[in-house]
Amino acid sequence: MFGKLSLTQTQGLTVHTYTAPDDGWRVNSHIIELPSQLLIVDAQYTLPYAREVAACAERLAKPVTRLYLSHDHPDHILGAAAFSAPVYALAEVKAKIETASDRIAAIPAHAGRPSRVVEPGVETIDGVPIDFLRLTPAESENALMIGLPNHSILITQDLISNHVHAFVGEKAFDSWHQALNKTQRLHYQKLLPGHGDPRGLDLCDEMHDYLAVAREAYLDANDADEFKQRLLEDFPDYLGKEILDYQIPFLFPKTSTTFV
Repeated sequence: MFGKLSLTQTQGLTVHTYTAPDDGWRVNSHIIELPSQLLIVDAQYTLPYAREVAACAERLAKPVTRLYLSHDHPDHILGAAAFSAPVYALAEVKAKIETASDRIAAIPAHAGRPSRVVEPGVETIDGVPIDFLRLTPAESENALMIGLPNHSILITQDLISNHVHAFVGEKAFDSWHQALNKTQRLHYQKLLPGHGDPRGLDLCDEMHDYLAVAREAYLDANDADEFKQRLLEDFPDYLGKEILDYQIPFLFPKTSTTFV
């Protein structure tokens, strides 16, 4: 296996988190193991790593009944072709993927775009209450978080990254901070981020700190190189440096002509 597998376990439920290596941007796919079926959250950036997630699910000997795509960014959806389950997304995310905007134009035609809409609210699946939460402007314009309230587990996806650089190309710093504050008030104890290892509620504080530095770096930088260098210096142990390059055309469009 090229990626890393982590387990978040509570009585009667396990979430298997697959974290891709650095060339897969440390993106997470989460396999929610219910009593008789599996739900998968996000499909990886590349097909090889998506196939590893599918292989992990196959070893659990339960059918995958749903694949949820949390948002429209390519690192979470391009591997969808590796899964045969119905694909779910928020209505806003589904619409954005269907338009195949510049950010997601590389999706293959057979990649299993969302066919079903997730409605925010609590749904009981296989006897387990699952809370579907709509997250608005943060890392992306709209995103899905998935809570397991009886088990104090929250799959935040890209609201939070754990020691992996975050995509701040939307420049939604204020609303992102507000979303983190709201998430902290939900009182979930185990947070499963979009990039990096699962951890506790302290991840929200670390994300606040990262965003504060990123905002200051963006406002103070004369160019993309200064911005990138500031984040590399302030967070020397952070992985996912490719994400810093990818977001440059969004932050500094006048000096960027192509996607990195």
